[in-house]
Amino acid sequence: MPSIEPTWHAVVEKEAARFARRVEASGVKVPVATTDALNVIKVPLEAGVLLPDELEITGSSIEGLLAKLSRGEWSAEQVTRAFCRRALLAHQLTNCLTNVFFERAVERAKLLDAEFARTGKPTGPLHGLPISLKNQVDVEGEQMDLCYVGWVGRVAKKNAVVVDCLLKQGAVLYCHTNMPQALMSGETVCNLHGRTVNPHNRALSAGGSSGGEGALIAMRGSILGVGSDIGGSVRIPCAFNGLYGLRPSYNRMPYGGSSNSMEGFEAVHSVLGPMTVSVDGLKVFFKAVLDAEPWRYDPVALHMPWSEPAYELAEHGGGKALCFGFNWHNGLAKPDPPFLRAMEKLKEALLAPGHIVVDYSPPDAATGATLLTSLFVADGGEDIKRECALSGEPVLGGVLVGMAPPPHLATYDYWQLCLERRKWVKGQLDAWEATKDMTGTGRPIDAVVAPPAPYPSFRHGDRQDIFYTGLCNICDYPSAVFPVTAVDPALDVKGEPHAFASAFDKLNYERYDPEVYRDAPVALQVYARKGEDEATIRFAEICAAALEASR
Repeated sequence: MPSIEPTWHAVVEKEAARFARRVEASGVKVPVATTDALNVIKVPLEAGVLLPDELEITGSSIEGLLAKLSRGEWSAEQVTRAFCRRALLAHQLTNCLTNVFFERAVERAKLLDAEFARTGKPTGPLHGLPISLKNQVDVEGEQMDLCYVGWVGRVAKKNAVVVDCLLKQGAVLYCHTNMPQALMSGETVCNLHGRTVNPHNRALSAGGSSGGEGALIAMRGSILGVGSDIGGSVRIPCAFNGLYGLRPSYNRMPYGGSSNSMEGFEAVHSVLGPMTVSVDGLKVFFKAVLDAEPWRYDPVALHMPWSEPAYELAEHGGGKALCFGFNWHNGLAKPDPPFLRAMEKLKEALLAPGHIVVDYSPPDAATGATLLTSLFVADGGEDIKRECALSGEPVLGGVLVGMAPPPHLATYDYWQLCLERRKWVKGQLDAWEATKDMTGTGRPIDAVVAPPAPYPSFRHGDRQDIFYTGLCNICDYPSAVFPVTAVDPALDVKGEPHAFASAFDKLNYERYDPEVYRDAPVALQVYARKGEDEATIRFAEICAAALEASR
């Protein structure tokens, strides 16, 4: 173990200096882009910092970039250097990075180019594609601090399994991104690396816990990254930053070898998933990792290869006349006006090609939300307290801010909580099955569409609610998020007070101000039942295509 510094502040200062030295040693440079603007999404296009070819490369879709790499129109080195430079520019404006390993990324790209020159063939389906990583995905030889001050100096001894899978398929890995302390927050802020801000509106949260990924990808310092999700941590930052993201079913993507907080917690599982600029990135990532056969390296990864029939919706009428259940309000917090507009927009877009839309609200959300929170804090916060005690850094609280200190449950009481979760999830299954009588297809609803949060973002430090996404975690539903529109103060005016379902519902209504949320992306999520990952990806593609056709 590294020695503990006299104060945690000194460690933070040393870590900032180390980061600066890594950047300088890499030789990757970009001029400082200073601006007082809240919306900095267009700064890379307007600041004159990046070269025209760098803008073209980093502005590509996933499939477009992979096509040019596979044909040799762009070299892996050229693409890697472009993303390294744009990542640094994104970091200047949002504070999204925690570590860079640009030099090894360039060397990796050169090896891929040499192999391409020798064989004339790409190295795997991800040949030359730079992929960013949340700061919990271990890369051998690189610091893995998990955003804890007390972890500074720890170096990963092995690659996470997902890293080996990505490398096997030809990817280039080049940076780690910021996340909140202990990963337990919908906002990305930690004592070690500071706060990541939303590039669409820097007065707002970038989401969490994969918020560094969200900000980096929104700024196109990456176009495909790896996040993790235990309560919405892929989907919330994707939603807040106008991206596409997938929370897969547990164990479809390999988690082995990645670092985590609350290790040993098995009641609600964290999963790794892709975050990307274009809907094609979901399938590209998911299929590439499965084709690398992760079950050979991760003992809990399911031996379940990519299923083309599932993707083609063989169990859902082949994708014809699908029935989507629209959850307009989860019974705990009414979504802000931009979401109601987005839901109406998607409804019209899906009805146009002949799909069916019905209203559907999963039952007893209040019990589910209480169960999820109770499970998260069953250790009385002991794990986080111990990790913070390594350096003396303060506990920040995250989604638990405003709660009374939780009790440390006895083993038997924890077992009873797990039993209640199982019963509640069975009730969700029964309710879904019962929709067969309302769809007109002979099947239960094919998928559910819902907001990913009751708000499009929030001011830094505001109270949070995660059950719009958390329902999928407690039930292990695969869920994909996709952008629909952006907050427009002229259209998204504050509504009249309603009958508040909870104290947070009232708080969320009172703090809503469309001018404060101006330019914030507005996204929706679509989710299917446990194990229907390929179908969920296809549902997201269908929703995205319908929205595009309706424009």
